[in-house]
Amino acid sequence: MIVDCETHPLLLARPVATNPQMSMIKHYTWCEQSADLLVAEMNYAGVDRAFLISYDSEDILFEARAKGFDLEDYSGGRKYSLQGFHKYPDRFWWFNTIKNPKRYDAAALVQKDFDEGASGLKLFPAYIEAGLVDDAMKRIFRMTLDQGKRLLLSFQTLIPPKSFSLEEYLDQLDRLLTELPGLPVVLMQAGCADPITPRWNLVRRIADKHKSLIMGCGYVGEIWDDETEYPYPNYLRRIETLTKAVGADRMMWGTDWPWFEDKFKYKQGVDSIRKHAHFMSADQKADFLGRTAGRFMGVL
Repeated sequence: MIVDCETHPLLLARPVATNPQMSMIKHYTWCEQSADLLVAEMNYAGVDRAFLISYDSEDILFEARAKGFDLEDYSGGRKYSLQGFHKYPDRFWWFNTIKNPKRYDAAALVQKDFDEGASGLKLFPAYIEAGLVDDAMKRIFRMTLDQGKRLLLSFQTLIPPKSFSLEEYLDQLDRLLTELPGLPVVLMQAGCADPITPRWNLVRRIADKHKSLIMGCGYVGEIWDDETEYPYPNYLRRIETLTKAVGADRMMWGTDWPWFEDKFKYKQGVDSIRKHAHFMSADQKADFLGRTAGRFMGVL
């Protein structure tokens, strides 16, 4: 079984017509990236299932404005993603993004997601100026644990002091996992610190302490510096470093589709591991490409 732990069907994002700094080679600037297209890509690449992660334009506004975009530059979100999830229920696990509890009854919205079939939640804490040990967030995490759901956690686009720093968030994560040790968590982008730099030792300290913590490996370290150079040697070097640090049985392969489709074809994303990760045994590849995700989701 091969599982992609990070995909985002979307209708339109950062349209080139109103953002001339963008390029048409990024197809999401001018055409739909639908669940139908994603399933076709998965079929061609031999990928069995994917985590389908939905967010609305306001959910990523913090990151968008940091890069010069705004609310009108994204179209997709919960309703759109649910259409794909309902059409292909055997191919997707659906995760919806947690709303800002300062603006919404986020716990009620989370319950609605769970009632409609969500396998878990995605959280960008910096985007909603939230701490992981805030009372409102801990209530949601307890709901997640009590109802057998899962959490995908991303420390993307940290801009201290507008957000907590990575050090502060990792300290909060340590406290959270100590208080709720059974909470199933994937730390997306491998913690948003580059694994081949000393900074990743901040993440490793938490990973060493909490052995249930999984590393999500789409957009590893919140960096992509291979451009289009298949089989992506810098990416492979980061995966090798992570494999030695935490083990392939605590890592999940992902593409962050379609945000990098100008850098690699979907099939190349899996083939870079399948054909070129020579530092991994066949058993380790099986863990990384899908078995870890299967265990995380309770199907293995």
